[in-house]
Amino acid sequence: MTTAYGSDVPSIKVENPVNGQTPHIKPDPDSIGASPAAHTDDDLYEDAGDLEFAGADQGLYLTRLPKFLWERWSQLDDDQEVTIGTVRVESGPENIKRMSILLPPDVAQNRDLPREYNMHIVEQDPMNTFVFSEKDLPGYRAYSADRAPPRFKDRKRIEKARKPEYSFRRAIPKQTALAGQVRTEINCLPVENKGYVEYMRRRAKEESESRPKIHVLNASVGGNTLQPGILGASVDTSAFITKAGPSRAKKQANKAVRVPADVLLDQIMKCFERYDFWALRSLKVELNQPEAYLKEILERVATLTRSGIYVGTYQLQASYKDTAKYNFSNVKAEQAPEVASDFGATDDDDENVKMEDVLPK
Repeated sequence: MTTAYGSDVPSIKVENPVNGQTPHIKPDPDSIGASPAAHTDDDLYEDAGDLEFAGADQGLYLTRLPKFLWERWSQLDDDQEVTIGTVRVESGPENIKRMSILLPPDVAQNRDLPREYNMHIVEQDPMNTFVFSEKDLPGYRAYSADRAPPRFKDRKRIEKARKPEYSFRRAIPKQTALAGQVRTEINCLPVENKGYVEYMRRRAKEESESRPKIHVLNASVGGNTLQPGILGASVDTSAFITKAGPSRAKKQANKAVRVPADVLLDQIMKCFERYDFWALRSLKVELNQPEAYLKEILERVATLTRSGIYVGTYQLQASYKDTAKYNFSNVKAEQAPEVASDFGATDDDDENVKMEDVLPK
């Protein structure tokens, strides 16, 4: 054994050589097999690595899907490679004329769903829209109590805990990669064919069956089904019931009733046949529909103007102006006039009432 006397330098115990072997220092058993993330807690807040730009030149489609289709596709395994559909593109020398997607019937999540969908292009080359992916860095693992050193396990079993101990999982650093840039935004709508009509009819039937039903009991119910003394009572209780006066019906004026989405979409397109710019309030007065429902259907075919003299108004997307069903040749390139509405109007009769000051006696 060697020891440094008279100094602050820590001493090191050197094992005596055995069988001619070279002396060595024993390794710390706690450091064997430790995770790289287990050394310091500061590593959790450090940069996990450089961003991978391997897919920077990859062009992507950003598509808005129907809710029932997304619910099915969200059940797919992320690690499983499945062909969920085939995209058909009919393009000319300069631009894309028509796009559609056909779902294969061999995928379990696509069964009983409409197979054909039209893909309407909403915007080309949107700015600053990217898609990223991430995965766990190799060599890191979450903290587990079974991997703790034996001396910590014995201490927890023998010593009485003074403070409450909370178990947690150590965060695993992620490797982030740029998957690609969105080149085209698309709105995906099902084709209203025979398969789509059958699916919507079957879906409406399932929703109606899942609702709670009301069972009307027959008037001649036996006395065994109710408590004794209620049926066949000799006391006349009709005097305890008083007939209520006529109830005042609530005013239902200006109550907007929803129309089907396809009917409302057709009415919106006819509005854009007259004027190029429409404010949401003007469409609400023109079509007499709830504002939230009208805005949801309107954003499928129109874009909100964010600058210029027509800021705050909606303009029909260019991809829908080539529809043969509607005529946009006589459309006026101006905003639709504002129409006075009775929605939320207040009674102004109170402003003409003369008020007098009353002094306390």
